Amino acid sequence: MRLYLWNPPAVSIGYSQSVEKTVDSEKCRDHHVNVIRRITGGRAVLHEDEITYSVCASSEHFFQLGENTNQTYQKLSWAWLESLRVLGIDAEWVKPSVTTNPSSFTLLLSKPCFISNSRYEITVNGKKLIGSAQRRFSYRSDHTRQDSFIQHGSILTGKGKYSLAEFLPEESSVEMIKQNLEEKSTNMEEILKRRIKAEEMISALKIGFNKAFDVEMDDSEITKEELQNAHLLKEKKYESDGWNLIR
Repeated sequence: MRLYLWNPPAVSIGYSQSVEKTVDSEKCRDHHVNVIRRITGGRAVLHEDEITYSVCASSEHFFQLGENTNQTYQKLSWAWLESLRVLGIDAEWVKPSVTTNPSSFTLLLSKPCFISNSRYEITVNGKKLIGSAQRRFSYRSDHTRQDSFIQHGSILTGKGKYSLAEFLPEESSVEMIKQNLEEKSTNMEEILKRRIKAEEMISALKIGFNKAFDVEMDDSEITKEELQNAHLLKEKKYESDGWNLIR
């Protein structure tokens, strides 16, 4: 698991989203807000006043995290619920019973992530607090199949300086979407009636995950090799227009 903040702010879009239909790139540049594409699906998220988490694991080595997408969502969401209880927050997860019909799928992709709730996402009083996305991978090595996944998400700590609605394309109804975001999402400051420091959230998360999985979470530093690989991937792929803009 990794936890991180964003500086400068950025809008991340889902793997299958079109940049042109999702955000106004010129507005983002004017406000020094980066636009990047995630390797997972889902919809646009503004990363500003929030903490992002990322869990990468092998299904073989960490069977506690589930064997498929639904199981992993459920198990990690349970750990989030335990973490929020440490802070005195009575949250719940959502398991929608209504499926999206194909005709509305394109429209759904163009909406911001925090306007709607997906499976096992975390809400407080019906408002979305944590939005998550997941992608699973499978490859063969030495005649055996290796399975792994990444699940990452955003926990809103405050309202922030910007609203994602401000960076949507001109044809979008900015005021209506801004109102929907305020009505359907919440943040830690709004819930607790105070600002929460990243260190406090991280401490609560460690306690919650310890309890949920009966483990002891240890702190660790990013290694030099990991940083080198990250910079190489950034330069060769994830910073390029070919990855971020062309879909």
